[in-house]
Parts: sequence; C-alpha cells; structure tokens
Amino acid sequence: MRRLALLCALAAVLAVPALAAAQDPEATVSHSFASIGEPITVTITLDAPADAVVEVDPAGESWGDVRVIRVLSQSATATEAGLQHRIEVLVAPFAPGAVTFSPAVVVTTDSGSVPAPLPSLTLEVPSTLSPDEPLALSPLPPPVPIDGAQSAVLWPGIALGGLVAVVIAAIAAVLARRWWRNRPVDAGEVAPEPPPGPDILASAEALLETDAAGAYRAISSAVRHVLGERYEFPAQSLTAAELETRMADAGVDGWEERMARELLRECDAVVYAGYRPVVERRVADLRIAREIIGGTG
Repeated sequence: MRRLALLCALAAVLAVPALAAAQDPEATVSHSFASIGEPITVTITLDAPADAVVEVDPAGESWGDVRVIRVLSQSATATEAGLQHRIEVLVAPFAPGAVTFSPAVVVTTDSGSVPAPLPSLTLEVPSTLSPDEPLALSPLPPPVPIDGAQSAVLWPGIALGGLVAVVIAAIAAVLARRWWRNRPVDAGEVAPEPPPGPDILASAEALLETDAAGAYRAISSAVRHVLGERYEFPAQSLTAAELETRMADAGVDGWEERMARELLRECDAVVYAGYRPVVERRVADLRIAREIIGGTG
C-alpha cells in the first residue's frame, strides 16, 4: 500500500513540469458567425519553455464538429520565460447551430507531451434547413410541360423537309448522269503531246555541253515520240527492254531498231545512272537521233 502511494506521488511530481510547459494560453476566432464549410481563422498564443516543441493536433477530439484545413502560420518570439508561440489555423465548421470546440495543441518537453489547456470557442452556424424540415434528401418535383416550348408541326416539318431534300438530290443525280452519258465528245479534249522534232532537238543541242542529263532526256523524249507515232505503240510509257520487244513485234527496220535501242540505252545511262560521255560522243548521239527522227536539223 505504501509502495503504491509512493508511485502515485512520483508520477504527480513528474507531471508538474509538463503541465506547466504551456503558460497563458489564448485562442480567438476571426469571426463568431460562419456557414457550414466556411473557412475561418483561429489564432492561438501561448508561452512555453525555449526547448519545448508546440504543434497543432488536427485529429484531437477537442475540435468537435470543426475540421482543421491547414496551419496558416506559426511563429515564436523570445521572452524572459522562454518563447511565446503564435499559431494561425484555418478551420471550418461542419454542423449547424452553436458549435463549441477547443483547439488541440500539444506541447512536448523532455518530461513528455501534454495538451495545452486552451479555452473553448463557440461558432454560430446557421442551418440551411427550415426549423421543421427533416435532415433527409427530398425527391425532385416531376417535370411540368411548358406552353409554347415546341410547335406541334416541328417534327412533321422536319420529316417533310428531309423527304424533299432526298427527292431533289435523286433528281439531280439522275439528270447529271443523263447529261454525262449524252454529253458531246470533242476530239480535241485530250491535248496531244507537244510534237518533238527539230525544236526539241535544238534545245537538246543547246544543253549538250552544259547539261548532259537534260540534253539526253530531250533526245529520249523525241525519239520515243516519233517511234510511237510511226509504229503505233505507247513508246513514252515503256521501259527500254519493253520498247525493244515492241519494236521487234512491230517490224521496225533492223538498222533503225538497232540505232534506236543503243541510243535509248545511252540516254537511260546518262539520265538515271550518272554516266557522262565526252562532248564528241554527245554530238554523235544527237546526229543519230536526227537520223532516226528523219530530220536534218
């Protein structure tokens, strides 16, 4: 029994420094009237020893129906007894009526942690419900008709307009198809290729020394056009190998077929393979092209 009494006395002696850690605590609110969820500022001031740690406990039960949003600021000023702490906390009430709460602040020293004995504060929170209205969700009223919101002929008019548009589109399509099938065909609609000949060979001759690729491209175009016109096959759209086959099938003269084959191979080598013959060879190739075309330049 005596041992139990000694333990209780020792505990009381150890608790005295902790209880005395916070002196002159004060708490005020920025305004005593707030709506539900409206933020207000709580200002807390208290004196504590220099080695004490002062913290806000947002989960403390003394907050009641008030919730801590965040700590706005916390500062400490030196005094003769230690430090004077000033804390601003942003809170909001979440219950109607007179809401009473006490800020929860914990002071920690070497002796332990104790809550600061802050005074109780009261907020007047108006209710959003009528005095006799139950705290429950009420059903929404049913929709009511609005006079003049929609004309009675709106949907029939839309349907009739769509039908008329479909009929007009069908008639226009039929007329366009009939006109296309019965349109006059002008033989001059397809523009013929520009006739090669001396003019094109003259341009090739002008490029012979400065632009070999351009000169041989003009020679190839002129020779292919003349062969196509003379033997009635699309020489411009054939490769060199295909052109040789078509010339053989068309019965081109052996000399002409051999000269054209070698000349067109030379043209492909210059235009596509980067081959650059000497100027004398270019002049000879231009002379062969003129002989195939049949002009004298």
